Amino acid sequence: MAEIFLKVPSRILLGVNETNRLGIEISKLGKRVLLISEPILKEPVRKLQKLLEGHGIGTIVFDEEPLKGTSFTIETCQNIARGSHVETILGFGGGRTLSIARAVASSVPEHLHPDTLMERGRGGISLPCIELISDFWSPLFLQPRFSLTDSRNGISRFIDYSTHSSCLQVCDPVQSLALPERYRTPLYFELILNTLVCAAIPSRSFLSEVHSLSSFRRLWYRRKSLVGSWDLNCATDLMEAGFLTAMAHQETGSYWSGILIESVSGHFQVSRSVIAMILAPYIVDYLCSIATSEISHFLGQLLDLEDAPRSPEELKDALRELIGWYSMPSQLRNTGIAQDSLALAAETAGQMLIHSGRGGITVDQMFSILKSSW
Repeated sequence: MAEIFLKVPSRILLGVNETNRLGIEISKLGKRVLLISEPILKEPVRKLQKLLEGHGIGTIVFDEEPLKGTSFTIETCQNIARGSHVETILGFGGGRTLSIARAVASSVPEHLHPDTLMERGRGGISLPCIELISDFWSPLFLQPRFSLTDSRNGISRFIDYSTHSSCLQVCDPVQSLALPERYRTPLYFELILNTLVCAAIPSRSFLSEVHSLSSFRRLWYRRKSLVGSWDLNCATDLMEAGFLTAMAHQETGSYWSGILIESVSGHFQVSRSVIAMILAPYIVDYLCSIATSEISHFLGQLLDLEDAPRSPEELKDALRELIGWYSMPSQLRNTGIAQDSLALAAETAGQMLIHSGRGGITVDQMFSILKSSW
């Protein structure tokens, strides 16, 4: 059997009720924890606090929505962490929340201001950082970096993140059960979009193709469960799909769609996953135009999957139908966003791609996608 090596930034626990192991894991690191979370997770946060209290761990909770970008929130959490002499950072939430937790952990010991992180492009010595993932997908899941958006001008950048040896990521689908429909549905489309991006890479490996196919099968099978029957089985399938797509990303090294969505979200203060819903049909149009044979080959391996699209055209139609293209996204497109703002978002995404060392698309192509979608 061949040995497979993946570069991952931490230990990973994937499975139902893996959250229950956090008390033991955190107690090894200290008794004072800054818990950075989201307003939508108030009830799960209370349960988590009770779990940690049983191990003698005290928590300070910060669960406010970031104002504009994330830099102001990072600065606030830095002050809390220093003033309370916390020993561990615990991030509980989606991709943006986990980026904030990583930023705080990698800046507190050396008193690095968010502006300094932006200038340096890398964090410093890190506090132990533990991540409890509520979303079943984040484009930075297995990446040793985090995104930082300047709250003053909306400019985003990737910051290199040298994780602490005690860092731990917990993927427990139980935590995804708290996600309401309006939140989990666009998240689903962001995941399916990134799975297709991995499938469209001409130089993809056998391993990345297997991961992409396995992820798409789970996603397609569960496409009608997001609304009517959201349960633990569905959440488990989607979290596994997210993990498989993250591994496919590791193989292909193609992150441009996630970076573009992240950049647009940072500029216009709209949820990353909602932006993904708006851009998904246009990005898939682009994929089908530049990688028709790769997409066709990918779909050809799904013949046993009931009602799966059989051609690039069927794929585009099915995606638009699933999104309900003429409802929420059409309303969001009429926001009066200026063309120069879209161009700046594309340019920012291009700079982030250069910093991450990954290409695959030009700034002009990204701007073309944005312009057509608005």
